[in-house]
Amino acid sequence: MRRAELINKLLAAGRKTQQLSLIRKHAALIDLGFARELKNTYYNSWTTAPRKTLNAARALEALTKILPDEEVGALASWVRGIADLTGGKLEKAVRDLDAAAAVFLRLGREHDAARTQVAKLIALALLGKYDESVKTGRDALRIFEKYGDELAAGKIEKNLGNVVARQGKESAAEKYYLAARRRFVRLDDRSELAMNDNSLANTYAELNDFHRAEKFYAQALESARRAGMHVTEAEIEASMGNLALFRGQFDEALRFLELSRQKYRRLKMPHQTAIAELEIAEIYLELNLLDEAYAIYKKVAPALGRLKLQGEEARARANFGKAALLRKEYRKARRELEKSARLYLREKNPNGAASVKLSEAHLELSGRRAGAALKTVREAEKLLAKSENRRSKLLAKWLRGEILQNLGRHRTAARLLTEAYDEALAQEQSNLAQICLNSLGNLALRRKEPAAAEDYFRRAVEMIENLRAPLPAEEFRMAFLADKLAPFENLTKIYLARGDFERALIFTEKARARTLAESLRGEVARPAAGEASNLGALREELNWFYSRLNRAAENEFAAFQKEIDKLEKRIAAALREIESTRPAAERAAAGRVDLDEPEIIRQLRKNLGPHRALIEFVVFDDRFSAFVVTDEKIEFVADLAAGAEILALLEGLRFQFGALRYGAANLGGLTAVLKKRADFYLEKLAAALFEPLATAAGARDLVIVPAGIAHYVPFHALRTNGKYLIETREIVSAPSAAVRLFLEQKPARRPAEVLLMGFADEKIPLVEREIDALKMLFPAARAFTGADATLANFARSAPGADVLHLACHGQFRPENPLFSSLHLADGFITVRDICGRKLDAGVVTLSACETGLNQIFAGDELLGLARGFLAAGADSLVLSLWTVSDEATARLMKDFYEALRHGAGVPAALRTAQRKFIESGAHPYYWSPFTAIGK
Repeated sequence: MRRAELINKLLAAGRKTQQLSLIRKHAALIDLGFARELKNTYYNSWTTAPRKTLNAARALEALTKILPDEEVGALASWVRGIADLTGGKLEKAVRDLDAAAAVFLRLGREHDAARTQVAKLIALALLGKYDESVKTGRDALRIFEKYGDELAAGKIEKNLGNVVARQGKESAAEKYYLAARRRFVRLDDRSELAMNDNSLANTYAELNDFHRAEKFYAQALESARRAGMHVTEAEIEASMGNLALFRGQFDEALRFLELSRQKYRRLKMPHQTAIAELEIAEIYLELNLLDEAYAIYKKVAPALGRLKLQGEEARARANFGKAALLRKEYRKARRELEKSARLYLREKNPNGAASVKLSEAHLELSGRRAGAALKTVREAEKLLAKSENRRSKLLAKWLRGEILQNLGRHRTAARLLTEAYDEALAQEQSNLAQICLNSLGNLALRRKEPAAAEDYFRRAVEMIENLRAPLPAEEFRMAFLADKLAPFENLTKIYLARGDFERALIFTEKARARTLAESLRGEVARPAAGEASNLGALREELNWFYSRLNRAAENEFAAFQKEIDKLEKRIAAALREIESTRPAAERAAAGRVDLDEPEIIRQLRKNLGPHRALIEFVVFDDRFSAFVVTDEKIEFVADLAAGAEILALLEGLRFQFGALRYGAANLGGLTAVLKKRADFYLEKLAAALFEPLATAAGARDLVIVPAGIAHYVPFHALRTNGKYLIETREIVSAPSAAVRLFLEQKPARRPAEVLLMGFADEKIPLVEREIDALKMLFPAARAFTGADATLANFARSAPGADVLHLACHGQFRPENPLFSSLHLADGFITVRDICGRKLDAGVVTLSACETGLNQIFAGDELLGLARGFLAAGADSLVLSLWTVSDEATARLMKDFYEALRHGAGVPAALRTAQRKFIESGAHPYYWSPFTAIGK
């Protein structure tokens, strides 16, 4: 056997005992030269296969049993130190590398002793021991230059650059990297050049020289991939992700940072994996995914502390404080910022300390302590005075302008905000630029300059839409827009004040259920085979816990719920990872389509025709107003009612309906009294939300676009002039005018293919009777009840159905609405599951209790079963807003489908069924839960 073969076998052996056995078996090959060859072969393997470095260290330690030579021990300590470094054992890495150096010095080999210190610099820097790290590096550099060792000198200069860069000394770092680069070019060492170019590009990114940064990242990534340097490739991808984040290229930032995180996980590198988690949290925070970012910071900040990564822990706690501030957890924010400040003080990092001060200034401003905020931001600017970080200086300038605006110092504020905007554009800081524009718009409103405010807000809206457009998934686009609605609302108010109702409606629509409207026009994105398999396994495990939860004893419930929460988070995280790393072409094919709101409004009015009106509610300062749109004109009726008033009326109505949950038989002669009481609340709601609009709407059928808590108002049941609205007209609701128009433009269809599914439980025991009645109407329908109402039968049969009737218990999850679900025989189908399917149904009916409940996210985005089925492709939905009576539901559904079968549209068919109840004098509890959404 040759030495190279033996080395490969040693590196493949999993345990030290196996390695020792191989060494003894081939003792003839073992000498000091073999030890040196083993060390030389795998010294640099941590950049391609860090596991090999650990095995090389074990093999060298095994060699010391056979070769009792001091140098073999030194080589073993040297490689063990590098293995410790990749394994995150930083203090042990320093001890092992110092032990190796000490042996070499005893042997009179100062050059080899100095070479052990190249890796030691990294460990010292990660531990925050910067002064010691720089001194160690400079001492080693003198020795390398003395011996003419260009490679080692370049490595130490590269690492010195990394050390001073962690302290925010970018110009000093640039000098070190350029010196190292010249050496690596002369040596034609592509591996070292890749690592050095990545670090050099990071420095240019920090100096806002993005074009030079891009150039060096591209060179570094090509070199790393060609050399199979997986660790370096992951580092470069993370760096490119951060550059994209700086520039507001959020889609690219997500992709690169997620690819980097996945590589570090596969390589099992704890320090780098923790840092990658931190970077993912930072982009989630930038995208306004607050809960997700908060959860990562909560986990990763203490983990970085345990790993003794002081600088990274300081950064994590600073951003944890920002996340807490945005969640209005002010005490938590202050605690985390204080911890970060102490860590940055130990780090001797003024840039980091300044970033904490800026967050503290935000905190003071949030508490309406503008004077304290101004003092704090000035302290931050002092710390930044000698800094080369232009981004932090720019953020400080914007924040000082914002504070001065709050203090009434408008002229100075205008100058600072204008300067900040101009500089943000010049530095490609698009997100900060749109923030500056919004601040300038608010300032113009305060100065009573509406024309200037309009210009600022329109430019802000344009920038927000450009930043948001490339984001790969609904979740990202929806969250990003959620905290940027102010300029849309401000423009609406400006146009309303001018009487330009069409433009006001256009900007209302731009921010109304925007992500849902876009997604209806896109294709459903499918995960790759491996991703689908992983998701499928998680989903099966989750279904098992769902089913056990239903049967759980009281003492088991909390434990099962905890496991369910964990699995739901893992599925959500896996879906975010999949979406983040989709190739650009695939994202474009599966993504949303741009909306042309002015054209939508023109088409909408044409589509409404002479017999329909659209009422679109808005909420300004917790007061309802409404647009009324017809084919003739757009009107606006302001100040209809306070949100608190509508909420109180809805609570009163629900209380009245609650009295009938257990049937009318037990109420004796009280039913008429209870009906009168319910009608009282329905009349009050009509007086607040419909009667002021009645003249504009005329006798037309109504399309209702609710806002806020109005999503829970049963508009069809509102009572005016002694009649329920549904008695006088058809009524359908829609999440937005854009969604309504899209659905209305889909071709009409007859109910040819019908799927009926029902699964009874203790809450809806009469389901099978309901399905049997519907089978009489649709003899050719596919019907599944009881044990046959399975996930598999739904998956096979639903895509081809024109009518999809699901009589199974719905569970709304307000704390996690995208996991709201329908209960089938062998598991639960969630909103996330439904969104990922392709349906072609003209109508989907969910006949059980509360299937129409949604969480109303910012921008009136619906998060619930309605969203799932609309996103999957349904034209119309019939859902329930509260608990329903099984017997009344069976009767109503029979009448509804009878009308549908004879050619009525969904709103007309539902109206027919509900009017029959009204004509019989029934309490509205029995017929009003069901509402039509969509076409």
